[in-house]
Amino acid sequence: MRSQHAAAILSLVTFIIGAAIALGASYGRQFGLWDYETGLKILVPGVALGVIGVLSGVLWLARALFGNNSAGWRYGAVGLAGSLLLTYIPLNHLWLYVSSPPIHDISTDIEYAPPFVALLPLRAGAPNGPEYDGPKKVIYKGRTMNTAYAQKLAYTDIKTAGLLSRPDVIFWRAVERAKSAGWNVVTFNDKTGSIEATNTFFWFGLVSDISIRVKPAGKLGTRLDIRAKSRTGENDMGMNAGLVRSFVKSL
Repeated sequence: MRSQHAAAILSLVTFIIGAAIALGASYGRQFGLWDYETGLKILVPGVALGVIGVLSGVLWLARALFGNNSAGWRYGAVGLAGSLLLTYIPLNHLWLYVSSPPIHDISTDIEYAPPFVALLPLRAGAPNGPEYDGPKKVIYKGRTMNTAYAQKLAYTDIKTAGLLSRPDVIFWRAVERAKSAGWNVVTFNDKTGSIEATNTFFWFGLVSDISIRVKPAGKLGTRLDIRAKSRTGENDMGMNAGLVRSFVKSL
């Protein structure tokens, strides 16, 4: 019974300390105390404590079930659940990193990607330049290819949206969709059909810049293209593709 209670407390304590380290690593990056790579290094011991919390929580649960004894259930239940969450998030990101193409610039139009104009001052000093990475060479699935082709292989559904509605209707709908998505809309111009915005992810405060282009397509239709590019990091783990995909679906 004592070992069961000790396992429950250990699970809770390691979860609390591990979560504090993980949050510190993330928020420290957001507050500019260190860069992304340093934040990931700080995160490692937090995840390791999460693993210890999971093992301790499983030990508590096994003893509780087989001994039909609920000793330490408050500590054990919280510790186990919290540790599972603490380890799942970074391990899921690791899996996405390994399984995703090593790219961070996604565009529905890989021939003439929407450019960044108003966002250029905001991107000053960012490790990733504002130019479109389409021609940039990467290694994906053991082959050397350019970024545009890697995107086509990995995200077959990312393509120009053809919409049966007037360009002015789609433009203002796109502006509202960008705002409702929580993006910071930096500029929009209904004359040129351009919208530029930024999105900040909770995890480590990573920023993606977004450029949207709305153009007429025939007499009744509209062509909408959108591009999202990370300011830092080589592999966005599919996050920019997710931004593009969800935005187009919302229209």
